[in-house]
Amino acid sequence: MDIIYNLMLVAFMGLLAIIAGMFEDLESDVASTSNPNSQVQLAPQVGNLHKLFNRAVSGEPLLVGTMATISGAICYVLLTLDYPVILVLLISAGMATIVQVIFSISSYMGRITSQALYNQPLFLDVLHKHLPIIAAHAFITLFSITTLSYIMVYLLNPAVALTLPVVTMLMGLTLGSIGSAVGDIHYGAEKLYQSSEFGSGIAVSSNGNITTKSALGSRSSIDVVNFCSKFGGPITGLCFGIIIFLNFWIFLVFGITGGLIVGLMIVLLFLLLNIILERKARLTYGKYEN
Repeated sequence: MDIIYNLMLVAFMGLLAIIAGMFEDLESDVASTSNPNSQVQLAPQVGNLHKLFNRAVSGEPLLVGTMATISGAICYVLLTLDYPVILVLLISAGMATIVQVIFSISSYMGRITSQALYNQPLFLDVLHKHLPIIAAHAFITLFSITTLSYIMVYLLNPAVALTLPVVTMLMGLTLGSIGSAVGDIHYGAEKLYQSSEFGSGIAVSSNGNITTKSALGSRSSIDVVNFCSKFGGPITGLCFGIIIFLNFWIFLVFGITGGLIVGLMIVLLFLLLNIILERKARLTYGKYEN
C-alpha cells in the first residue's frame, strides 16, 4: 500500500510541476524576464519607442528561486504555528506574489526611466494592464511550487531529508532554469521581429529593431504571452513535469541502485531520440537558405 500511496503522490506532484512550469514561463513572458529583453532594452536607443514590459534585472533561475524560497520560508514558519495546511499554502504563495509584484514595479520603472535620454516614455497603463497578469501567473507558480515541496517534505515516505525552504529554493532554481532554457526558444521573437525573415536569426546590427505595432494598437507583452501560451508555456510545464515524475517514479519502483540504472537508460534513450529527430529534420529540410 505504501508504494501505491507514494505513486499517487508522485503522479500528483507531476501534475503540479506541469502547472508550475507552464505558468512560470508565461509569467516570465509577460514580464520580459528573459530573451529578448536585451533587445527590448536597446529598442529606444535606435528610435523604437515601445510599450513592452521590461523587468529583466536577473535571470529566471535566480528570480524564481528567490520567490520560491520566500514562499517556502513563510510556509515553514506558519506550519510550526499549526495553521491549516491549505490556508498556509495560500498565504505563503500570496505574500511571495506581493514581493514579486513590487519587484516587477521597481525594475520596470527603473529600466524604462533609464531610457529617458532616448525619449522613451514611462507608460502607466503598461503597469496597470500587465501587473494583474504578472500577479496571477506568479501566484499559481508559487502555490504549485510550495505545494509540490510540501508533499516532498511532509507526505512522501520516505520524505526528502531537507527543510521546506531549501526544497522550495531548489525547485525554484530548477524551474527557472527550465523556463530559461526551454521556454525561451518559443518566446515569441517571431512576433517582435516581424520585419526579419523567419529562421534567419537576429543579427547584432538589428538589436533593438523590434516591431512595436500589433494588429490592434501598440504591441505589448500581453501580445507576447498570448503567443507563448500556445506552445512555449505548455512545453515548459511538460518538461518540468516529466523531470519531477520520472525522478521520483524510478526510485520508488526500482530502488536506489535500480533507479540510477533506469535513469541512465532513460537519459540515453532521450539522447538517441534527439539525434534521430535532428538528423531526420536536417535530411528533410536541409540547412537554412537565405
